[in-house]
Amino acid sequence: MPTLSQVRQSNTTLGAQRQKMVAVFVGGTSGIGEATAKQMALAVKQPTIHLVGRNPASGSRVLEELRASNPNGSFHFIQSDVSLLHSVDKACAEITQKEKHIDLLFMSTGHLALSKNETNEGLDDNHALRYYSRMRFVQKLMPLLQASPGPARVVSILAGGQEGTIEEDNFDLTKSWSFTKSNTYGATLNSLAIEHLATTHPTVSFLHVFPGIVRTPLMNASFGNIGGAILSFLSRPISMTPEESGERNLFLSTSAAYPPATPKDPSQLGVPLVPGVDTASASTGKIGGGSYILSYDGSNATREKLMADYRARGFPSKVWDHTLKIFQRVLRSD
Repeated sequence: MPTLSQVRQSNTTLGAQRQKMVAVFVGGTSGIGEATAKQMALAVKQPTIHLVGRNPASGSRVLEELRASNPNGSFHFIQSDVSLLHSVDKACAEITQKEKHIDLLFMSTGHLALSKNETNEGLDDNHALRYYSRMRFVQKLMPLLQASPGPARVVSILAGGQEGTIEEDNFDLTKSWSFTKSNTYGATLNSLAIEHLATTHPTVSFLHVFPGIVRTPLMNASFGNIGGAILSFLSRPISMTPEESGERNLFLSTSAAYPPATPKDPSQLGVPLVPGVDTASASTGKIGGGSYILSYDGSNATREKLMADYRARGFPSKVWDHTLKIFQRVLRSD
């Protein structure tokens, strides 16, 4: 479990180790995504950062702050409602036109939905934000990730370690929906998908992370200004600042502690391990296995018996097959 001091030591080394990085932050105009993008802008000498979000005003604000913190960086905003898969494809096409490779795909979209809200594509909007749109970004941007000089990494910020029981005929939550199910299914599908992806794309590493309780606008967005203010106040003693969250997530996004299963170049695994930090165990139990289910502090949060049972029943590939079918139904394409 890396300490905050070790996290900061690694992040300081990042600038010397990687002069340039290309990163895409889906949900990068507020909260955890914004905080992590800002830490990257401070750490990397010439970063290229694409922020994907719905709000142009927020996007402009964050771009101004990034440019002020690092005049040598290249910063872009892509306006997109990524609860819609068609919008995801348009955003990916814009990124693909500008970049030859991507080093980091960082995704933190979603909220605490108290009711089901179906999009015009026939998906629950929050389930799409938490799972389907994230996996569409992975699928569409995979050629650029695989083209990274190394290492390339996908980080999904949601609920690593909070997986539970899911039904094979209800992956999309159309058979039954509840607040609890929506949270459990989002977490479990992310973890199963990254295991499959780490197998099929072994030169890229995949992380599913529970970010802890962070002082972001999420509470207000989910429960209203009054309810959110009360919950934020009550959680303050056990919460962290956005800045600390950004530091920790930058470490998870760049440290050699979380390498791909089969690196293109074994000498390029990420920022070299600082003293006291070891290579992490993947969700499969293999050291450096490519798929990592983590707590906010980088420690292994895998529910080993549960994931082993799903693995024995072929759920990682079943989940991905289902995901591709959803893409085909919604987009009428591959």
